[in-house]
Amino acid sequence: MSGDGAVRFAVLGSVRVRRAERELDLGGPRTQALLALLLLRAGQHVTVPEIVDTLWGSEPPRTAVNVVRRHVGLLRRLLEPGLPARAAGSRLVRGAGGYRLLTDGDDLDLVRFRELREAAARAAAAGPPARAAELFAEALAVWSGPVASGISEEVRARLPLGAVERERLATVREAADAALRAGLPGLVLADLRRAAAAHPLDEPLLARLILSLAATGRRAEALHAYRTACDSLADALGIDPGPELRDAHRTVLHGTAPAPEPGP
Repeated sequence: MSGDGAVRFAVLGSVRVRRAERELDLGGPRTQALLALLLLRAGQHVTVPEIVDTLWGSEPPRTAVNVVRRHVGLLRRLLEPGLPARAAGSRLVRGAGGYRLLTDGDDLDLVRFRELREAAARAAAAGPPARAAELFAEALAVWSGPVASGISEEVRARLPLGAVERERLATVREAADAALRAGLPGLVLADLRRAAAAHPLDEPLLARLILSLAATGRRAEALHAYRTACDSLADALGIDPGPELRDAHRTVLHGTAPAPEPGP
């Protein structure tokens, strides 16, 4: 690397780059979208055709490849301001018809999130549940909003966001389980509420929300959440709640809220 270790990247929320305490101007929307793609694939090779498809979809301009090169040049000068005009950078490197963005350690929030989640999983398997719950909560706190928020919805639809969003959702479930086992049900309740609002048909998630609400003394709200879930499942899918959701409801009715069994 070129000694710019103070550079920090964010993609779990708005796409941002900071050097020391100063936020850098990322330029226009396509430069930001290119950076978002490179951050989501940090350390991996991203081909020029993949970049073109992400930025323009099925109808790119004839000059698309040249425009991509221009945006890459802008990002290189942003990340390594002392880099000579035609020199190869140490952050954004070219090879085999594409580019890779290299990051150091946890200077990317996505890497930090994954490291904390892995640490939490190890703690859950080996140590007191409270430590696992705290680490899961730290992992979720890394997020400041939807992935690559601020990028146009048209371009976001072409970014590889699905896998990262699924990681977040799985972490919310894991965090809720750990918090319930540790007797700290309120620790990730706000994350549970947000996730349930975004995924109103996710029964395992809703079951954990209901149990956590009851365990924090919000029994009436837990029962209301169950009725709302039943209505949503019936209206959207024409089905009744499954066994996990029904078990959570029975637990609330009987006045206890143990942790659900951990999933596979």
